[in-house]
Amino acid sequence: MPSGTVVANIPASPQRVWEAITDFENAPTWVPDLLSVRRLDTGPLSVGSQFDQVMNVQGRKTEVKLTIRTFDAPTVIAHTGEGKSLKISGRATIEETPDGCRVTNDWGIELSGMLKLASPLAGRWTKSNIEQSMQALKRLLASEQ
Repeated sequence: MPSGTVVANIPASPQRVWEAITDFENAPTWVPDLLSVRRLDTGPLSVGSQFDQVMNVQGRKTEVKLTIRTFDAPTVIAHTGEGKSLKISGRATIEETPDGCRVTNDWGIELSGMLKLASPLAGRWTKSNIEQSMQALKRLLASEQ
């Protein structure tokens, strides 16, 4: 199962980064290849909250149902997700720094069936997507200042 960690330093307050990261339905504005996100439940975001998301993965629309597994505002949020032939996991940890904050993204992806053969490619794609997302988030938050 490919997995890894991506770290980004973002010159914004931890609270502002938390707000952006936990605004799942707005994530397609800064996450490459994320086409849409729809909340499946109501109420405050918490452990157990669920979302349907549609991603463009190598030219294919891929649907994933996300479930929040850890919600420790404003420092840690983690989720798992399941799609037709994949499982994903992600955890973002936000730490204050003198210049803003450091966001550590731990991720994993598991493919099943014949797609298992594409695991190395999926790992590289996932890492690149998260790196691009953090750069886009950094630009988005910098434009607010």
